[in-house]
Amino acid sequence: MALVFPKQAEIFDLIEMLIGEKPVFKRGQGWDLRNPEPGAYITFLQGKDYEVEGAVITDLAATLYIGGKLILLPPASLQNQYASGAAEEPVVEAVTEVINNLRTLFNAIELNPHVAPTKTFLYQVPAADDFVAWILDPGKRIDYVGKTPYGDGTITLIAP
Repeated sequence: MALVFPKQAEIFDLIEMLIGEKPVFKRGQGWDLRNPEPGAYITFLQGKDYEVEGAVITDLAATLYIGGKLILLPPASLQNQYASGAAEEPVVEAVTEVINNLRTLFNAIELNPHVAPTKTFLYQVPAADDFVAWILDPGKRIDYVGKTPYGDGTITLIAP
């Protein structure tokens, strides 16, 4: 059975609790996963036997917004990271922690496989024969977009 995504309100309520403000995102049109935004990051959601059940992708602006808010970095530091085109490791680790908390929502949905997040790492387009090539044409996808202090940001949930 394909991974069922949590309700938008549940996701945003949890993110708000973690970062201390109402998230700037709403459902919208995300970017082409075959042509990644510079500085996009991916966290896989693994089920038992390390089978990939889904993923959460954040572009650089969303990564800096969520991760930076969680660890209370000053906006100037985050703006510098945005200008450099990459988030620093503590910010990326903070995004992993947010997704680790989001997994409780996935795991609370009846019949969903129990999932746990991998480490968050730089998104790269998978090759056609890669075991995660389904990313290029996911069976399920929801994009949340919003204007962050670092530019337009996108959080994408995908599943095979």
